[in-house]
Amino acid sequence: MSCNVVENKNKKCNMKPKNNNNSKSSHTIYKNLFDDNIVNELVLNDFEIKGKKIKMKNKKFKRGNGFVLFYAPWCSHCKIFKQEYENIALDYIQNFPFGAVNTENVAGGNDRLRHLAGVEGVPTLKYVDEKGFLHDFQSNINNDDIIYFINMNF
Repeated sequence: MSCNVVENKNKKCNMKPKNNNNSKSSHTIYKNLFDDNIVNELVLNDFEIKGKKIKMKNKKFKRGNGFVLFYAPWCSHCKIFKQEYENIALDYIQNFPFGAVNTENVAGGNDRLRHLAGVEGVPTLKYVDEKGFLHDFQSNINNDDIIYFINMNF
């Protein structure tokens, strides 16, 4: 599978993989990309939905402040960004949690979470504020912009 690229500055994949084999379901559960010791794989139950706001309730984010990456395992842009995201997480692992949501994990409710969070393409990065609420990351998704954001805001 490969992704249909949505033309934008962040080079995101839309949420429907190209599937050349019509016998496969679009709800296939894909393997998670991340090692839970570095980047926490998250599911719908790790969040609390409060109206139109989404609050983190995963205990690793108990102090608030962190990042959550929405990705799809079939997305080439997500696979490329994976190593960069893990390297940033390793640099800040002591005081700044990093999470990831596999949008293809239907059993974990992540397809619903993707919809509730307004994620239209992957990779999409959200930050967690000091109260635990998710917000859109407005910069480019790259090493320099993420580190600059951390240093300027936390």
